[in-house]
Amino acid sequence: MSSAPVRQVSSLFKIGRWSALAIGLSYGFVHARTLRNEAHARHIDAEYSRKLALIEEAKKKYAESKTTPASGAPSTFNFDDPNFDADKWIKHLESTSQ
Repeated sequence: MSSAPVRQVSSLFKIGRWSALAIGLSYGFVHARTLRNEAHARHIDAEYSRKLALIEEAKKKYAESKTTPASGAPSTFNFDDPNFDADKWIKHLESTSQ
């Protein structure tokens, strides 16, 4: 049985292959780290935006609670009630028209 002669690979070719592998691994590592940092920054921005939205919603609800009539003022008026107060009704109309 005769075996085929082993072909010698150039040292320059071996160095080129190993260099390409090292460069590819380095690029992949750096690129993955960059993508991870960008995703983390987007997550932080989204969390900050969510918190701002919650604060704005809380401010709106607080403002609504301050502008609503006092608990003693009825939201509906019964004109047939003998204790009907026309002044309260007029004040209510003025406050709702603004």
